[in-house]
Amino acid sequence: MPITSKGSRRRAWVSGPSKRLWRWKPLFYLCVLVVVQSTTVHGALELQLDEEQPEGTIVGDISAGLPPGETASLYFISDHEGTGVGSDLNIDETTGIITTARRLDREQRDHYSFIAVTMTGVTIEVSITVNDINDHVPVFPKKKAVLKIPEHTAVGTRFSLEPATDADKDQLTTQGYAIREGNVGQAFRLETKRAANKALYLDLVVNGMLDREKRSSYSLVLEAFDGGSPRRMGSMSLEVTVTDINDHAPVFNQSRYHAIISESLPQGSSILQVFAADEDEGDNGLVLYEINRRQSDPDRYFVMDIKSGIITLNRPLDYEDNASHPEVTNAFVTIHVRDYNDNQPTMTIIFLSEDGSPRISEGAQPGQYVARISVTDPDYGEYANVNVSLEGGDGKFALTTKDSIIYLIYVDQVLDREERDSYDLRVMATDSGTPPLRAESSFTIQVTDVNDNPPLFDQQAYRQTIPEVVYPGSFVLQVTARDKDQGPNGDVRYSLLKGKNSHSDWFSIDPVTGIITTAAALDFESEPAPSVTVVATDNGRPPLSSTAKVDIVLQDVNDNTPVFSSDFYNASIKENTPAGTCFLEVSATDEDRGSFGALSYTLGSGSGGLAPTPFTLDKKTGQLCTSTSLDRDEGLDKFDLTVTATDGGGLSSVARVHVSVVDINDNRPTFYPVLYTVSLSAHSAPGTSVVKVTANDADAGENGRVTYRTVPGGGSMFFTLNKDTGVISLSRSLHGKANTVISMVISAEDGGGLAAPVNARVNVSVVGGSVASPAFEQAQYFFTVSEGVLRGTAVGVVRAAAKTGVSKDVFYSISSGDPDGYFTVDSASGTIRTALPLDHETCSSLDLEIQARSGSPPAYGTSRVRITISDVNDNAPTFLPSSSESLLLPEITKMGTVIYRIQATDKDSGHNGQLSFDLVSAGAAGGNGQRTFGVDRGSGEVRLIGGLSYENVPRYDLQVVAKDGGAPQLSSTFTLVVHIQAQDAQGPNFDTLTYRVELRENTPLNTRFLQVRALNREASGNGGSSASSSSSSSISYRLRPDGDAAGFGIMPDSGWLFVRSSLDREVKDMYLLTVLATSGPGGVGRTGSATVRVTVTDENDNSPRLSQDRVFLAVRENLLAGTGFGRVSATDRDAGLNARLTYRLLHTDRHFQINSQTGEISTRLGLDREQQSSYQLVVVVQDGGTPPRSATGTAHISVLDENDHAPSFTHGRPDRELLLQVMEGLPSGTVLGTVTAKDPDEGENGTVYYSLSGECCTSTFEALPSTLTCIIL
Repeated sequence: MPITSKGSRRRAWVSGPSKRLWRWKPLFYLCVLVVVQSTTVHGALELQLDEEQPEGTIVGDISAGLPPGETASLYFISDHEGTGVGSDLNIDETTGIITTARRLDREQRDHYSFIAVTMTGVTIEVSITVNDINDHVPVFPKKKAVLKIPEHTAVGTRFSLEPATDADKDQLTTQGYAIREGNVGQAFRLETKRAANKALYLDLVVNGMLDREKRSSYSLVLEAFDGGSPRRMGSMSLEVTVTDINDHAPVFNQSRYHAIISESLPQGSSILQVFAADEDEGDNGLVLYEINRRQSDPDRYFVMDIKSGIITLNRPLDYEDNASHPEVTNAFVTIHVRDYNDNQPTMTIIFLSEDGSPRISEGAQPGQYVARISVTDPDYGEYANVNVSLEGGDGKFALTTKDSIIYLIYVDQVLDREERDSYDLRVMATDSGTPPLRAESSFTIQVTDVNDNPPLFDQQAYRQTIPEVVYPGSFVLQVTARDKDQGPNGDVRYSLLKGKNSHSDWFSIDPVTGIITTAAALDFESEPAPSVTVVATDNGRPPLSSTAKVDIVLQDVNDNTPVFSSDFYNASIKENTPAGTCFLEVSATDEDRGSFGALSYTLGSGSGGLAPTPFTLDKKTGQLCTSTSLDRDEGLDKFDLTVTATDGGGLSSVARVHVSVVDINDNRPTFYPVLYTVSLSAHSAPGTSVVKVTANDADAGENGRVTYRTVPGGGSMFFTLNKDTGVISLSRSLHGKANTVISMVISAEDGGGLAAPVNARVNVSVVGGSVASPAFEQAQYFFTVSEGVLRGTAVGVVRAAAKTGVSKDVFYSISSGDPDGYFTVDSASGTIRTALPLDHETCSSLDLEIQARSGSPPAYGTSRVRITISDVNDNAPTFLPSSSESLLLPEITKMGTVIYRIQATDKDSGHNGQLSFDLVSAGAAGGNGQRTFGVDRGSGEVRLIGGLSYENVPRYDLQVVAKDGGAPQLSSTFTLVVHIQAQDAQGPNFDTLTYRVELRENTPLNTRFLQVRALNREASGNGGSSASSSSSSSISYRLRPDGDAAGFGIMPDSGWLFVRSSLDREVKDMYLLTVLATSGPGGVGRTGSATVRVTVTDENDNSPRLSQDRVFLAVRENLLAGTGFGRVSATDRDAGLNARLTYRLLHTDRHFQINSQTGEISTRLGLDREQQSSYQLVVVVQDGGTPPRSATGTAHISVLDENDHAPSFTHGRPDRELLLQVMEGLPSGTVLGTVTAKDPDEGENGTVYYSLSGECCTSTFEALPSTLTCIIL
């Protein structure tokens, strides 16, 4: 008895008696449940044994299913009531030995399963399969049956009989029928047909002409046999009654009747009786008599009894004539006594066969004698002359004689038993008497067989379709050959013709039944349509044979995964390459054919996420192209991608692609800051480092290497510039240069020859030895500000003091560290404020350099300020790659399996970005999904925790909420639709479990887009394509009614899917449909299922939408050309190129430009608020569709003031003095005059304050601060 185990487990054999321990202790049960819930260690054990084994037979050892390294001293057994485990098996819970508790009967139960749990929590799933043995004979429903068939029923007419059933399965069930006894003259034959329910039905077929008058009944013994070895057979008796039809006319026993009567015969006297017989029976053989008055006795002198045939006198007769004077004469009559013909001839027939029976070989040649006939007649004279004649035989036999005493019957024409196997002959011997007497003898000549006919197949060519993946021994088809000969000459045996190009080693054939089965594994890829030649040979001597070709079409099964030409692709592309440029083509092949070999390519990132937006992949050709212009300097300089090739059956392979973005010299060096101010003591020694200027170039390599030079005319003999580092050093003594400012202009150029658009200016303030730079209270400051504050919010205060200790003479500015201008510093107070909205996710901290200046020429001091932008919980969790997904889950999925892992992210940080997951809803039709699925709060893993049943709950809609840790808490919801796939081992079989198809949105209604196909699992049928077609034609298709199916329909007879409702990718981009195929009439029967995944592809049916139709921006005047200060943003609900947006200005503007990819607006030149304080731009955003769609918006730009103008007096030219004349002796407080000055700046920058300078003036006169009104002190 074989015991097999599968998986990673060891095998054990145990023998000896077993002790049945079948107990549960509640405490142990609870402990085991806890262990099972907390462990992930599982084992499996699959066992087999034949049925009908004696009680106590060892089935197997549970320990063979333990994972490697595990042992157990005690097992707890769990099974359900009604499984038969407790009644049919003995399980020793200590040793794990499983034995039978009684003889097992596969026909009552063919499978047992239970779970064994060890004390350490290891669970072993034990499955026991009971194998079939040939322990049942085919049984007819009735032991005896009666069948009535009219005579002369046409040859080939079928009469259905009830089939024999066999409780065994597969080859051990009924395989054929035969007529064992009673088939006289081979009057009948049997034909069979295997039905969808696997029953082998039979028909009784009329094989010869039936004649009730020759044989009125047949007692047949029918025999059914199975495919076991040896065979087992059952029989039944079939009484066939041949019913009569009116196929014979009545026949008189004489052709003429004579009677002489007297004219004086009294009326009513009987004259004679006629007699006629009819070989039919019943009413068909009842003879009635009458006189034909049209041809005789119109005057009705005679009448006839209708039933007896007796003729009587009806009217008086008068022999004389009827003249007026009749004449009378007399005559004497002489009577001679002659021999009366009162003896009929006698015949003796001797048949000339070996055994003296009436038979002749069909091979007999014309002229060969069949029988000898001798005739005699005891009468005298002419009455003894006998004439012999032969009737019947259809001209195949003739009669000859030489002496009219001995007659010979001989073969006159060639005989063919297969055309007719018997002839009914009648020999008649007639004498010459009056009336003549005759004798006759009827007999049947049987034509014996000669092996002159080879077996003939009912089809010259067979064709069958089967899946390529079937087990050896699987049914393919049944061929049938018939031999018209009989006996051994007609006994047919089948074999497969061996040949070099034949695939006979893939198949085998039963020599008796002609059933072809698989003998080895099939391979569609090596030969999609193997063929074999079947030879049918009879048992004649010599044997005759014929052949038929069997073409087997293999249905490709998706058993090959796509194979890439390379597992790794390395490509490079220059930045700024135009969008749509294709630079790499990946290719894969699949050895499968048809849809299973059709590949589609998808793009993903190396981390398993969505494809990066800069690239697209042609799903058919595998061409990798850019979807947008690449900028290596602002984006990534390399991409690690994955390309997935998926075939039509869902199998896939992955190749890695590394894309390097090659730098081009598309960036100029840029100084930041542009103005450098530094103070230097006049006593500094040559070689002292003064300041370092810095220009950055976003390019790489040589293109990003910056060299510095002084602009001609912008240098100084006191300083030198390191061209590589940008460090400016003192080259000679500054003696005599105290209280002066030395300026330098520095240019920058990269290795590709591009120069900085704006040069840097360096102002070196040379101070005397006694002048000290302002000193900050702290060398470094640390401030924190929330990202949610308003513009102008104070962040912190820096303070510095001059040598005099007076801080009001110190002015502050941001010298570096804030290129985007997020902050400002009050020049007088040192208060740092926000200037732009802050975003922690964009910038979490800045390091500013604050510069303090005092004196004239100014001396400078610096301090570092670290500003941390703290996070606000302003971002909800987002799911990757989308907030919904659908999947197909087989109902046999084991509990504990992780079916999906939800990925989510939160742009916030700290607690605000920490996510947890909760299953809040698990809607299911007819079931509680929250008892079936669970989600791990930390990882987002969705796990199966309950059993699945397609019949009870075919679909679950799971709602998982991701929450962050902020306050208030933000959340998002993820929807996971789980479709359960039925595991119906008996239902129709689809050619694939998962179909994948793409449909464009806005596809017209009623468009057909996919034809699914299913075959009955018995579709291998009884040979030929007709069986297959019948098996598929009896299948009806429908969609399982759920939310996804509402927009689609299916034609129930053909399996064509069509669009029923309009599709909109922006509303729903993927549908998961379940197609059900049901065999049987009226959609009632077994059901199989497959899944259709419909992906809705994008059409450019949405225009871009700006986040704001009008955007208000502000920009400082005097900013360098190219400075960005704001952006417009837009979205497009389409996808791919249809959603790729580019920005432009409707009208070219000399002051502003817009980045076509980001929408950032920047200056083209420096602005002057005093010339124009506001602008209005029309922005156009356009998608990449064909044709493109666009939207427009307006950007309102306000120019912010900078204090770039000094006040000017209005009294006249600036170089001329204002002369006020005053008379002496005027009292104090006298107004001498008013002077006015104006400043074109605005706000504080344009507010003018007045003061007097000079000792003579300040002691005598006073000026009011708001107006220069001079009064006498």
